[in-house]
Amino acid sequence: MNDLEGVTMEPLVAVGSELPKSVSEPTPLVVESYSPMIDRSADQPTPGTAGLRTFQVSECHRTQVKKLTRRVHEASLFGDILFSNVKFDRFFDLAIDRNSRQHLGLAVSLDERVLGCCYCSIGAYFIGDGGRIVSVNTICVDPDVSKRLLGGKVALRLAKGIETWAEAQQATHILYHVTAGIDGRRADRFFRQIGIVAVGGNYCLTL
Repeated sequence: MNDLEGVTMEPLVAVGSELPKSVSEPTPLVVESYSPMIDRSADQPTPGTAGLRTFQVSECHRTQVKKLTRRVHEASLFGDILFSNVKFDRFFDLAIDRNSRQHLGLAVSLDERVLGCCYCSIGAYFIGDGGRIVSVNTICVDPDVSKRLLGGKVALRLAKGIETWAEAQQATHILYHVTAGIDGRRADRFFRQIGIVAVGGNYCLTL
């Protein structure tokens, strides 16, 4: 039995509020031998964002990604729950396992600073056959940029990267779990602007 069974990752979604004028901005991704999700090319020149890169996380990104995830977690509805380095490391290990096609960890950086990251996994629909569903547990955008145009660009790149990976995995649906409790209206506006349909809501009773 996998020792991660029964362990859940706190779903945190915090996205930028301001989108670029064109939400169809290309996110160039090139194929490398170990990963279909590495971005090594430059964007169209945009003041302050020309150095944005989207890439699949590796061991060298662990510290920055952990720091960002912890920061967003502590600002979320679940901030009173102690952040677990052990649990984070377990999921990060899954994300960097190049032999696994069930887990994805992406990050977006500017000048070597990680400004956003995400974690998702793919599996079957629990009471059906034939469906392949990507569950996005975490999208984190640096709070220093999340309310600016740059934050929107970071979140958009992560969403585009997830979609590219999901298509490569022949997924049928992508589900975003938005339960951070951080400005839900802003998150809703972001997803609707990029064509993602609301299918329900998250409800929480704090005991």
